Amino acid sequence: MYNRNVSPSAKKSQPKLEWRSEHTSKEKKKDSHSIPILCVDCIPLFHGTLALAPMLEVALTLIDTWCKENKYVIAGYYQANERTKDFRPNQVAEKVGARIAENFSEAAMIMVDSTRFTMGCYEPILAIYDHHENKWKCRDCNVDSFEDWCEAQKITSALLEGRSYESLIDFDNHLDDLRNDWTNPEINKSVLHLC
Repeated sequence: MYNRNVSPSAKKSQPKLEWRSEHTSKEKKKDSHSIPILCVDCIPLFHGTLALAPMLEVALTLIDTWCKENKYVIAGYYQANERTKDFRPNQVAEKVGARIAENFSEAAMIMVDSTRFTMGCYEPILAIYDHHENKWKCRDCNVDSFEDWCEAQKITSALLEGRSYESLIDFDNHLDDLRNDWTNPEINKSVLHLC
């Protein structure tokens, strides 16, 4: 989720990745990246292979409703492929990303490059794709692509060391038991505490 007009409390959750935005304009711009976009939160969808379109539709509908209630929009998609050396968008990623781009012209797709993963998170392990002329193009991504990579690195490393991924709730978990909160308030509290 992205957020352009960030309040101090929203900025604290910046190191988590995904997509909400207070920017609600649907206008196309010649240079859509002239104004920086800040990623402030993420919502994990599924931990297994995503093959069922109805489950994805339910997830995106619930997320869209939640975002509207919080004055955000879905502004992108992230995915980590099953194969370690495969970090290119697959058909599912491209379709979900294209659907998001229909409603948010500055949509991005973030692919996790697991080949560069370390517990210390010394460098960004993300490949960022922008949607141009109905195609996804990989952006040159480095530490400067992030507002405060050092802080994000420290927080991410601390979350990994604390094994917070074991308590992460995605939509698979939520659909198994509706009491499971896919907004992950406990992990968000941990992120804010680490800031």
